[in-house]
Amino acid sequence: MNARKANVLERTESGRMEGKSRKDVAMAELTRALEVETETVRELREALLRQRAGVAADSAGAVNESCDDIARLLVAIEAAKRHRAMRIEAVSPEAGGSLEALERALGSNAPESLRRAHVELRREAETTAREASVNRTVLSRTVEAGEAFLQALFSGSNAPEPVYRAGERREEDGAGFLLDRKA
Repeated sequence: MNARKANVLERTESGRMEGKSRKDVAMAELTRALEVETETVRELREALLRQRAGVAADSAGAVNESCDDIARLLVAIEAAKRHRAMRIEAVSPEAGGSLEALERALGSNAPESLRRAHVELRREAETTAREASVNRTVLSRTVEAGEAFLQALFSGSNAPEPVYRAGERREEDGAGFLLDRKA
């Protein structure tokens, strides 16, 4: 998490917003938490795009680096969700940590900045989910292509096949045949 995000998350109700009610401070903190979460989701989308570019460029280093970034960002998103739930509880304990329930509880009293931050987070999350779906398809096809390549590479054309096909039997003197199937 960069210093700007850490600074936003560390702001407290005292000192920063003098003259505002406790609920106004909690709303402002929630709005900032949504903005930080939106930025983290945006960074995740960018990491997914870098991952796809690494696959296209056949760069294992770029793919590995993007995987590390994605893992780090997923942990950061989980932390941001927990922080958001705490901020929602501070505004409205009956909302149960849900933004939708909070907006229903507040009705028309919900600040416009909070609504905008919520809409932006949802939009960014949906876009990122689509990118993740594309990456899942690209990566699975890449793995399949790699497995097919290895199979072709290590299977020799002169090697005998491990199974017999119908009609392929060795001609022998008849030893080993069962004469009576009832024993």
